[in-house]
Amino acid sequence: MSQPGDSIYPDFLRTGLGRLQSLGVSRDLGALFTALEQFRRDLQVQEDVPGILQVTANYAAGLNLCHTLGFYLVRPEDFSFDLALCAPAAATESLRQLVQKEIRTGRFAWALRQSAPVFFQHKESTPPVSGLFHSLALANRTVGMFCGLLARDQTPGHDIATSLLSVLLGTCADALAGVQKTAALTKEINTLSGLLPICAWCKNIRDDQGYWKQIESYLQTRTQARFSHGVCPECMAKVLAESQNS
Repeated sequence: MSQPGDSIYPDFLRTGLGRLQSLGVSRDLGALFTALEQFRRDLQVQEDVPGILQVTANYAAGLNLCHTLGFYLVRPEDFSFDLALCAPAAATESLRQLVQKEIRTGRFAWALRQSAPVFFQHKESTPPVSGLFHSLALANRTVGMFCGLLARDQTPGHDIATSLLSVLLGTCADALAGVQKTAALTKEINTLSGLLPICAWCKNIRDDQGYWKQIESYLQTRTQARFSHGVCPECMAKVLAESQNS
């Protein structure tokens, strides 16, 4: 279980505050925190993954840190990564090719294990490309990866923007995990909805292919439920009575 003091985000805020004060723009802190709070609220009203990613892309673009934004999500079936959103959309193929190169070098996998941005460069590209990876992760699992291609002309607040990006992506990861969990529970409920053909004698259930299965097997293949076995008081009394009469 994650402890209350485990979060990395207080350090991001501390870094951001220090940088803002050194630049003499501490008067803008109220607007900054208002924007972060509004971002959280905007995510709360999103009911699906595309909506969450689009809102996050809009706010991340406002940092003026990256000219291209990409969000890769984990496929639960085989734990591979799919490019779920690229902004602008016209850069989708070029971003996909660039990330494939980074996957082959191993930098993509290494970045997944980090809790901070991982920067990379492609000097062989024309013009040279600089970018960053940032995992979309919770304390106990990774839901995806962010890839941003850095703008060539960086502002003096580059470090602040990077820290704020980490805050945005952390909030995005939480929202994605919540939506995915809700979808999984909904699917589980829908799986068990409707009429189930059950044998009146042995209590086996007929599945969609017409095969009869024990109720434990049927539920385990369609839900996350697991069974342990015992004997209820009524059956225990019957067993004892039969043993005494035999």
